[in-house]
Amino acid sequence: MYYLLFFIFFSMNLMATDKPNVVIILTDDLGWGDVSYHGSHIPTPNIDRLAKEGMELNRFYSNPVCSPTRASLLTGLHIFNHGVVRPFMNPAAEQTGMPPELKIMPQYFKEAGYQTALSGKWHLGTAKEEFWPTNRGFETSYGHMTGGIGYFDHTAAGRLDWHRNESTLREDGYSTELIANEAINIIKNKDRSRPLFLYVAFNAPHTPIQAPPENIEKFSYLEEESDQVYAANVNALDNEIGRIVNAIEAEGLLEETIILFFSDNGPVFDINPIVKVIAPNLIDARGSTAGLSGSKSSALEGGIRVPAVIWWKGIIENEKSDQFFFVQDVLPTLLTAANIKTSNSDKFDGEDKWSNLLTGKIIPPKNAFIGARIISDERALFNNQWKLYSVKPVLVPVSASYQLFNIIEDPFEKNNLAEEEPEIFNAMKKTITSYIERDAVGNINPAHAYLHGDDRQGGVELGSPWMDGDYELNNPPSVISSFFIFLWILIQAFKYQLATVFLFIVLIFYAFKKLRQR
Repeated sequence: MYYLLFFIFFSMNLMATDKPNVVIILTDDLGWGDVSYHGSHIPTPNIDRLAKEGMELNRFYSNPVCSPTRASLLTGLHIFNHGVVRPFMNPAAEQTGMPPELKIMPQYFKEAGYQTALSGKWHLGTAKEEFWPTNRGFETSYGHMTGGIGYFDHTAAGRLDWHRNESTLREDGYSTELIANEAINIIKNKDRSRPLFLYVAFNAPHTPIQAPPENIEKFSYLEEESDQVYAANVNALDNEIGRIVNAIEAEGLLEETIILFFSDNGPVFDINPIVKVIAPNLIDARGSTAGLSGSKSSALEGGIRVPAVIWWKGIIENEKSDQFFFVQDVLPTLLTAANIKTSNSDKFDGEDKWSNLLTGKIIPPKNAFIGARIISDERALFNNQWKLYSVKPVLVPVSASYQLFNIIEDPFEKNNLAEEEPEIFNAMKKTITSYIERDAVGNINPAHAYLHGDDRQGGVELGSPWMDGDYELNNPPSVISSFFIFLWILIQAFKYQLATVFLFIVLIFYAFKKLRQR
């Protein structure tokens, strides 16, 4: 009898782990130095708990900005194979989205018998129904569709952006809490006959930086008000992540659930001056890279190396891994973890790292690619201990510049070894320039983004909700208008430098005039 009970228990446990629940918790612009387990002054005890009880992924890399990371997460492809090379703007500014012919993560899980749900930010296409999450494998969808919304009014670019199953929803509350509430409700009311795939995509701590007054009060000791609000925003995010994990535990699902936590890119810390003019709300952010070079939009470490944890209690726990893990690796890795078979037609750029996580064996990266194309085309190629970084302005016809780093020995990217390692440099340069580039969204038009981008009209509801579809398209300005608008953007972006140059010229002219008078 004892052996029979043991066999039944073992079999039930085996069936549970054969198809585990999968919960992905994605934060928005959370920096390497924004979590207290990396030394932040902002307390993040719940994220710290994940890092302590789960496996801290010490070398996790996202793309430099949001939409490209989300597309790579869901497709298992790098940016030039899925074509989402930059963030999507609101649907009145452009009608594009992630290519609908691409099979994405919830479709794989749904076909394998999973209940699939999204709570939070989509940002992979709003204008057409073929882009919507419930037409891409999610049985339920809740949250917002565009890039950055007001936390309390849920507006973006002058219109309400809040929905349930792509139908407009007017709802009071702080978005971070609402997104967590939906996730908790899904967990508590989970279909017991099916495993759960739940994608929780917070908009925190993306701009506009806002937080509940009671959270801000906790950080009144900080001198700058903007620092208080940012700390409160991150702390509120941590509280809600804790509530989600507690709900999983309270439902008795912790040992049956893989929890993956990471950020979509680095923090807003040192943004391109042109981007600051186009999206002025970005300057309100106070993220930290803990000394890593670069920030959001950059393929330097500060823009792409992000805090990340994977936890499956009893299977993967109480560890820290230095395995290089790229956002496009997530899909093939989770499919193996969930014992979901793929067909020969399913091709991924990412690699299945599941056995590496289980065994602790470190496999070095082989031509792993990360990047984005906004004002600059920024790319990073990883091969063994080497990282090749390239940057090229999109709007100016100049060649790219390159730097080669031993990223293991030089995580702060201080020493460019391109001249010392010419063979490695030339081989990686050839690889990074050889990609056939699929482009689903096109280069950004700064003038168009300046006039009609998501950061315009923030916090004021001027039109009907986005999901109602009652808006007119804003076509890009003419070539001549674009030129003068871009010139104005440049003047604003570099006004201090231009003022310095002008002052220098005036002084030279004045000195020359004085010399002639002698």
